[in-house]
Amino acid sequence: MLFILATTGCKKLVQVDEPDDSLTAGTVFSNDSLAQAAVAGLYIKIMSSTKFLLNGGMSLFPSLSADELQRTIAMNSEDQFYINAINPRSLTVNTNFWKAAYAYIYQCNICIEGLSKSTGVTAAVKNRLSGEVKFVRALCYYYLVNLYGDVPLVLGTNAEVNALLPRTSVNQVYKQMETDLVAAADALTDAKENTTPTTYAAKALLARVYLHLSDNTKAEEMASAVINAGQFSLQSDLNAVFKSNSKETIFQWAPVMDKINAAEGFMFIQPNPGIRPTYVLTTNLKNAFEGDDLRMQHWVGMVTSGTQTYYYPYKYKIYQSINGNAPTEYNVVLRLAEQYLIRAEALARQGKIAQAVADINTIRTRAQLPDISTSIGNDACLQAIEQERRIELFAEWGHRWFDLKRTNRADAVLSAVKGSNWHPHDRLYPIPFTELELDPNLKQNPGYD
Repeated sequence: MLFILATTGCKKLVQVDEPDDSLTAGTVFSNDSLAQAAVAGLYIKIMSSTKFLLNGGMSLFPSLSADELQRTIAMNSEDQFYINAINPRSLTVNTNFWKAAYAYIYQCNICIEGLSKSTGVTAAVKNRLSGEVKFVRALCYYYLVNLYGDVPLVLGTNAEVNALLPRTSVNQVYKQMETDLVAAADALTDAKENTTPTTYAAKALLARVYLHLSDNTKAEEMASAVINAGQFSLQSDLNAVFKSNSKETIFQWAPVMDKINAAEGFMFIQPNPGIRPTYVLTTNLKNAFEGDDLRMQHWVGMVTSGTQTYYYPYKYKIYQSINGNAPTEYNVVLRLAEQYLIRAEALARQGKIAQAVADINTIRTRAQLPDISTSIGNDACLQAIEQERRIELFAEWGHRWFDLKRTNRADAVLSAVKGSNWHPHDRLYPIPFTELELDPNLKQNPGYD
């Protein structure tokens, strides 16, 4: 089976010669250098285009689907996310999400299979690279199930078999994520380099997975392992949180091109003064910030165009590059603040309210907001966590969209915001029609037939 690698940029990630496109998988995994280049090729593919699944897309489109962002300039291919009327026949964003995810997964599967069969790759490199790609595979499946619900669980490299797979239940896919991430956490190290997966990246994603599975004990355990590691700390300067050298970052994708910074900066920042940004905060989100919240001051930009003032996501500060300098903002995937909020929720759902409130207040203290009382009830504590997640993680990796669905709050919240545009089936995106045509065993999500 041919293994197609990206043909540019490998040497920026690993100092090895690039393998030739025509090499078979057996040859690609014949030694350490070629195996490392193969995995580097996966990272290059992921970071080669903005607005795709793992490079900017998850910070934009789920935010449009939820109650966070809206466009200021009409564009049908994106407006359909905001009005929750995604056309399954559209050959743009939704189709690209599906195709990109399975392209990454297929490349992960080739790497896993090639490494397992290799006799030329040293044990240490084989173990590390296998852990890395299992982390990436789990990350892809996390976004697939949260977008589409039940999805085909592709674990092999036989294209004919893969093409006819039916959908697998969400819980089963989560169990595979757990299996992959446990293996990754065991295989990977606690290296301080955070532009490739580490054991703490695997544990951080595991904490999120366990929260979705309502396994609160394990969610607490994994989040605590990351928080207590001593390797990460909350940045006191909110303007530094998304810098490439941030001590808060657990895992981030590094740019594969010189002078290009994070996709979110490119998408959300308007480089020309006085011109309205393309994507702005909804009034609903803007009004959800407490008056003195530093996150409003530092993570929300403001542009006045004519008589209208627009507020836009400003977590990332660089549109593209500054004077042609090397990138200083990478695409932050996992950061410590989320782990505090995961642990807070896991604790609250176990009735450990005082401990949960302590974690909430850790996040609020950085934003220079007053503490909430440890004497609040369970429901009030969970509401406080929802609020902190909303403000801390807005326009970031689909958190709000996924949270509303995970906690069964989507209908209540979004029907009030979206009015007649919202229907319960909108919680899932449609399976792209082109995929239904190719695989007769795939069935469409309700409401899109």
